[in-house]
Amino acid sequence: MAPYQSSEAIVRLLAPDGYYTYLNIPKGVPSKENPDETVIDEDLIKKNYRKLSLKHHPDKPGGDDETFRVLNRAQKVLTNPKLRKQYDILGIDLDDDEEEHEHNDTDEEKESAPTTAQGIVQEIAGMVIAFLLQLTVRTMMMGSVSVFLVRYRWTMYPALAFLAYIAFRIVQSIRQAGGSPTDVLSPLAIAAGLMLMHNSPRSSWVFFLGESLVIFMFTYNSSSLPKNPLVYAGMAIVSMLAALWFRGLFWNYVTVVVLEAILALLAALAFPVMELVLDAILNEKLKKVGTKVRHHHATLEKYYQSKMENSKD
Repeated sequence: MAPYQSSEAIVRLLAPDGYYTYLNIPKGVPSKENPDETVIDEDLIKKNYRKLSLKHHPDKPGGDDETFRVLNRAQKVLTNPKLRKQYDILGIDLDDDEEEHEHNDTDEEKESAPTTAQGIVQEIAGMVIAFLLQLTVRTMMMGSVSVFLVRYRWTMYPALAFLAYIAFRIVQSIRQAGGSPTDVLSPLAIAAGLMLMHNSPRSSWVFFLGESLVIFMFTYNSSSLPKNPLVYAGMAIVSMLAALWFRGLFWNYVTVVVLEAILALLAALAFPVMELVLDAILNEKLKKVGTKVRHHHATLEKYYQSKMENSKD
């Protein structure tokens, strides 16, 4: 008789809204302060949980580990507003196995973990904002090179000496540990671009070529894109278009830096709104799925009950 009782308890707990029905808890009512949250009788949950936990405890006759585990999970979900809200949408605890069997994380970490919608939006937001901030920093670095460094000899010559030292260290590394000989071309190409910019007026094509070359090398060294001729061509076009705009002028660089900072700020403000919208859309879709699941379960229950009644007759 004990195995049958345990299996029946599991079936009832894992049925749609089974945490409520098996613990004999009425569903929560919307809170007056926040209609999106529900108020539930937590004292009744604890009372009924204690009574059922004594019945299903593995050390008690007729108890078993799995039923006791799911019962513990039910009590945790119903007493936690965030978990209860997720459970009420579908009527099924989708995170049961994931949260109960991952023992490396603390309960606080599990409960504060983002939902699927939040995780997707936060990941995209992080990548976009990080890209814009990195682009802003690189533009500021390029601006300092194009506006100040190449203008004066006392800044230009130390920069060339530093690039020559980097090229020397790369050559040494290639000889000792191996590597591609083309790696040494990067500091040499930057040095060539700086010399073109230093020895020509800002309105000349020579300065434009030097600035284009330095921007290209900055992009090449910081990019994680696959290195192939198509990518090189795209980088070259972008570098020349950027050089056409910048032309070594301070305010042109300031304009771009301000625009990039504004875009990063807008992204930081827009993504939380997108997260709320996406979360609302997903919840609405899941509610419809939950309604269908509950209806399907009720239909199956009626069907099997009628079959049992007919078999008795």
